[in-house]
Amino acid sequence: MKRCPKCGAACLRPGQKFCSQCGAPLSETPPQANVSWPPEAFVRRKRTVTIAAVAILAVVLLALVWVAVFHKLGESQPVDAPADPVTAETAPASSTSGEDRLYLENLTAVDGMKLTLNGQEVAYSVAEDGRAYLERSAVTATDTLLRAILPQGDGWQTTLALVSKPSNPTASFGTLTPCDAEGYNDPDEEYLDAMLTVYYKSLLKAFNTRKTADLRFSSQNNTQSWEGDITMGAYDAVEYNGDISDMAFSTAGLTYGDHTVTLNVAGHWTGVNRTTGQTESGTDYMTIQAIWRDGIWQIDRSMPCSEEDYQNGTLKISVN
Repeated sequence: MKRCPKCGAACLRPGQKFCSQCGAPLSETPPQANVSWPPEAFVRRKRTVTIAAVAILAVVLLALVWVAVFHKLGESQPVDAPADPVTAETAPASSTSGEDRLYLENLTAVDGMKLTLNGQEVAYSVAEDGRAYLERSAVTATDTLLRAILPQGDGWQTTLALVSKPSNPTASFGTLTPCDAEGYNDPDEEYLDAMLTVYYKSLLKAFNTRKTADLRFSSQNNTQSWEGDITMGAYDAVEYNGDISDMAFSTAGLTYGDHTVTLNVAGHWTGVNRTTGQTESGTDYMTIQAIWRDGIWQIDRSMPCSEEDYQNGTLKISVN
C-alpha cells in the first residue's frame, strides 16, 4: 500500500496524486529522492565565483610583481638620474639678486633723497634688510663718484663715495655736510685730495693709452686742452705707474670763488723709460682751477708753475 511521504497516511485510491490527509503531492519517486547537496545550481555558481576569484587574485599578484620590479629598477638608477618632476618644480630657486647690487654703506635712505653718479641722477632701491643699493650695471668705469643729497630740516646735506672698480660689492659713504639742493658745497681738503689723486692717475693713464676717454673729473675744456698732447704721444716716452704716482696740493694760495676753487698742486710720477727700461720719476708743478658743473667738481684748467710758486702760493690762473 502506498503511503504519503510526508505524513505517512495510507493512500487508498489507485492513481491518487495528493494525500487525502495533508495534501502533499504523491509520486512514484519521493520528491527529494534524487536531490543532492549542495544543489547543482549552487555548485555551478560556486565554481563561477571561484574561477572569478582565482582570476582576480592572479591579476593582483601580477600587479604586485610589476610594482616590485619597477621599485627595484628605481632603486638601481644612477645617482645623477633626473629628479622627480614634482620635487624639481617645488624646489626653491636660488637667488642671485645680491650679485647684481652695489650696496651703499653708511647711508640710510630717507624720503626725498637723491643719488647722483658722476653728477647724473640715478635710481636706487632699498633691500629687504633696509640697505640702499644701486644696480651694478649703472657703474661702468673705474673711479666713479657717487653723491647722496638728503633733506635736513629746511636745508640739505650731502655725502660722497668713490667706487674704484665696477666690481666692488659696496660703496662706503663719508660724513654728511651741508649743501644746497643740487649737492653743491665748497670742497674741503679731504675731498680735494681725493679728487686730485683720481684726476692725476687718470691723466697718467691717458698718457699711456693715448685716450682722452681715460680722464676722470675733467671738464670738456680741460680734456680738449690735453687732447693734442695725449693723442700724439707727447708724454709716452715713459710707461707711468699709476699705483705709486700721486698728486698733492698746497694750502698756500688756496682760494674759493663763485663755484670755483684755485690752488697749486704737485704731481709726483714714477714710471719706466720705454727705450732704456730704466725707472724714472719726477714732479709736475701746476696751478689748477676746478669748477662745479653738472652736479660734480671738475678740473677745468691747468697751467705749469715753479716749485717756488707752489711753495709760496703764487697762483698762475686768475681767480674768478
